Formats: sequence, structure tokens, C-alpha cells
Amino acid sequence: ANGNVYADPPEKLLVKTGNKSYQILPRLKPYIDAAEQELVILSPYFVPGRQGTEYLVELAKRGVRVRILTNSLSSTDVSIVHAGYARYRKALLRGGVELYELNKVTEQHERDAVKQAKIGASKSSLHAKAFAVDRQTAFIGSLNLDPRSVVQNTEIGVIIQSQEIAAMISDGFDNNIDRVAFRLGL
Repeated sequence: ANGNVYADPPEKLLVKTGNKSYQILPRLKPYIDAAEQELVILSPYFVPGRQGTEYLVELAKRGVRVRILTNSLSSTDVSIVHAGYARYRKALLRGGVELYELNKVTEQHERDAVKQAKIGASKSSLHAKAFAVDRQTAFIGSLNLDPRSVVQNTEIGVIIQSQEIAAMISDGFDNNIDRVAFRLGL
């Protein structure tokens, strides 16, 4: 399959945080903009902000089925990130975006281990950062859809033009979502 690698340059950490020329997300946006039928997003840390919320709602309004899987409060290892996400849930749901949260309880000792920087101590099973557009295009990388990843961290990922790979992401979502997550509703 054809693919393109996108990465934030290390200099990103030295420039003003609003400088989008150093951010990976604006280079991925055209692929998402191209969605006509479906967008599936997997992001352990998902904080869309006001602009991201408006953008995803606009996609849904134009007929794109937008489905997002993120961690629930009980499965995340960083509860403050979940608090940042929670404030956008109602607007996303009202706008037609489907939200799913991983239905797994992360034990207190696992959360404590993460806080103590014990790498690999968390058993939270949602770590994938990916999206699929119309079962044609896939993104797999390190980018969480939250401000820290977009603005501060240096991230990398690959866009793959492959029906097979994009369908694997979407079909995996379809075939497993009811077993591993709960769907939010108003």
C-alpha cells in the first residue's frame, strides 16, 4: 500500500505553541476532510476542544458517521485528561457524533504505578492511536487527539492508502465495540 509518514520536527518544542507549521495535525486534516461516509477514531486521550468539537459535529451534519473510542474514567490512567474530554461529550452527542468509552476498570495500584513513572505498569487496554476514513485511508501513529499531543509533544504517524488496512480498523471497531465499550447517550 502507498503511505506517507508525517512527523513533528523536534524544533516544535522550541517554537511558540500556536505555530501550526510544526504540528502534525494540520497535515492529517485533509485526509479527514475527505470523509464522505465514515470516520472511526481511536484515541486513548481524547480532548477535542471547542474547535475540534465543532469540526467533528460539522462532519456529522454533512452525513459522515463519526465514531470515537476513548478511555472511560474507570479505564484511563490519567483522570485529568478524562475531565478535559468530559466537558465536550454533550455537544458531540447532540451534534450526532457517536462516543464509546472503554469498559475496563484500571485498578488503583495500576494508576499509582503510572504516576510513579513505572513504564508498562498500566493494564489499560486502549493504547492505539488510529483513524480510518471511508474504509479507504488509515492513520496509525503516536498522536492522541488532545492539546498536549497536538501542541507540545513531538508525534509521528503514517497515513496508509489501503482499503484492507482501513477496513481492518473499521471492522475491528464494528466487531468488538459492543464487547469492550459502552456507547454514550443523552
